[in-house]
Amino acid sequence: MTTMALLVAVLSLAVAYLAFRRADAAERRLTETYNTLHKLMAQMAQAAEETREGLASLRLEMRQRAGELAFSPDMTIAEALNVHPKVKDVLASFHLGGCSHCAVSDVDTIEGACQSYGIDQKALLQALNQLVAPQSGGSTGPIKITSMKLEL
Repeated sequence: MTTMALLVAVLSLAVAYLAFRRADAAERRLTETYNTLHKLMAQMAQAAEETREGLASLRLEMRQRAGELAFSPDMTIAEALNVHPKVKDVLASFHLGGCSHCAVSDVDTIEGACQSYGIDQKALLQALNQLVAPQSGGSTGPIKITSMKLEL
């Protein structure tokens, strides 16, 4: 009877050892899969950001070719920030959004921000529109389309 119990115990230990090895191998595969997924998500986020920047550049170029002014008083600050990468610098030079004392809401319009902070709206719009004027060289340049290869 003791021999039988010993044999069952050894057999149970062997089964437990094999189960532990399989669980360890599954955990390693899961970790590798998670790391691969994390890398792919980072690449997708980067590609999405590049796409957003490219679309903003295309919209700007289309407006310029159509002869439209890129900025207007009823445009929100968020919309203005999406038009050109240097808009943030122009707004900061007018003390809009450059520090905690002159923070401005993204949902506020250019006109509303000018009224709230006592800023010359015409001067601000002129400075913003100079960014996108074809002769100013303020364009973000042509969009380069490269092949995107996701590495695993």
